[in-house]
Amino acid sequence: MKHVIVVGGGFAGLTTAVYLAEKGIEVTLIEASPKLGGRTYSLYNESFNDYYDNGQHIMMGCYNETISFLKKINSLDKLYIQDSLNITFVHRSGKSYQLKAPKFGYPMNLLFAILNYKALTLKERCKIVDFFLDLMCCSSCDLKDKTIKEWLACKKQSENSIKTFWEILVVGALNTATEKSSAEIFSEVLKEIFLNGNKSARILIPEVGLTQLYIENAVKFITSRSGKINLSEKVIRIETLQNKVTKLITDKSFYDNFDFSIMAIPIYSLEKIENDFNFILPVFQYSSIINVHLWLKENPFKEKFYGLINSKIHWLFSHNQHISLTTSNADNFISMDSSGIKRLFCSELENYFPIFKSKFVVDFRVIKEKRATFIPSIASNTLRENFDSSFNNLFFAGDWINTGLPSTIESAVISGKMAAEKVISNLK
Repeated sequence: MKHVIVVGGGFAGLTTAVYLAEKGIEVTLIEASPKLGGRTYSLYNESFNDYYDNGQHIMMGCYNETISFLKKINSLDKLYIQDSLNITFVHRSGKSYQLKAPKFGYPMNLLFAILNYKALTLKERCKIVDFFLDLMCCSSCDLKDKTIKEWLACKKQSENSIKTFWEILVVGALNTATEKSSAEIFSEVLKEIFLNGNKSARILIPEVGLTQLYIENAVKFITSRSGKINLSEKVIRIETLQNKVTKLITDKSFYDNFDFSIMAIPIYSLEKIENDFNFILPVFQYSSIINVHLWLKENPFKEKFYGLINSKIHWLFSHNQHISLTTSNADNFISMDSSGIKRLFCSELENYFPIFKSKFVVDFRVIKEKRATFIPSIASNTLRENFDSSFNNLFFAGDWINTGLPSTIESAVISGKMAAEKVISNLK
């Protein structure tokens, strides 16, 4: 039986291992930390017997590979899936606006949703519709050297449209500012969401913790097919000979009996491993995300989630006992202490939601992900496109691989499947 070593137990590594195990290939997955999940995992609040995620994740109906992966490991029923696009946005005044598409009549239903998004003037809504009509005919190569800010300016999108519509999409999807992001990659995201069928624009939200959603069932899938998962084991050196990886040395053991190895870890983790690589790893800039979890005496929020317009908080997710607040592109807040962030966010909530009072909060957790995602800039696109391994039995996986998408769960899953397919193809 062929043997593959997978290094890294996040979405990319687990996806790789699942697809390999499915084909009857012996898999050993090595994870440096004592838990799986990478940047997506669950935590436990003992005081409330309640699970919460390190960061709340929104998925989209266009996440085809993620949906296929979750279906494969028997986890698809743990997702809340909208019938059609429906988001409640809230203004500082407390007034809410719906971006809601009818269930049928694609693509006119999505145009209807935009035309009825009354946070914008009718003229601004028509300009956005014109933008999407142009996008249907737009070649992404025309955007290769443009930022999103430059693209929106070319399409004469108003400042209010940018603040009230476009920045919400950009920060939510790319976790960075319009002046830093590649218009080319954003155009591909927009096409996937809005121009890829009626189901693509739907929101998908886990109804359980991320650990329960994908880690537990992925582990069952792998181990039931004789795969091995070694936690708290760190790869410290990679040895090579004549364009082939010959040995992986860890802080506990070494591996030299394998046919292929897959590095499914972030670049900054890969850089720490001693190696004989004769190629240069790409260098990315990163953007942070802050998640604040508030446990409440009473939860007044009836919707599953809300978007906040022109706020320090971008999204609010309502759970049974707690709410989760997400701020992307959060570098301005990352140096603040947790209590200060909690006070700031509670004050912000009171401004947006008259139904909320800070005195409702009985416990909180603040989680900072300083390198949550790489910035999908024009430069990073080039780095991803040009990166390749010169070793015959070494492949890479991770959301930073050239998948055509930004740093998302879908990108990580696609990269894992791509790596598995390369192995399978080379074994034929």
